[in-house]
Amino acid sequence: MIIFAIVFYVVGLLLLICGVAIFRGKTWLIHDYHRANVTDHENYGKAMGKAIGGMGLSACLSATLSFLGEAYVWLCMGAFLVGFVAMFILIIIAQRKYNGGMFS
Repeated sequence: MIIFAIVFYVVGLLLLICGVAIFRGKTWLIHDYHRANVTDHENYGKAMGKAIGGMGLSACLSATLSFLGEAYVWLCMGAFLVGFVAMFILIIIAQRKYNGGMFS
């Protein structure tokens, strides 16, 4: 479980760092075609940054829960999946609101 925790902490911290950077206005970290029709880059960056940072937090939470032991593997993965799916839904909502769709 230590390898799981290390991998999820690294991934979570990278996502958290990217989320904070995007939240602070570095929307160029998001691929060009996802920003093609965006006019309000400030609010778009805040919405996307929150969602990507939330994914990172769910990965870090899952890594922390992994220290409970092998018996809690499903709890760890469940926490990660719930957080990941919830934040992915927020990404889709932000894309529709600010860009007109995922690939518009």
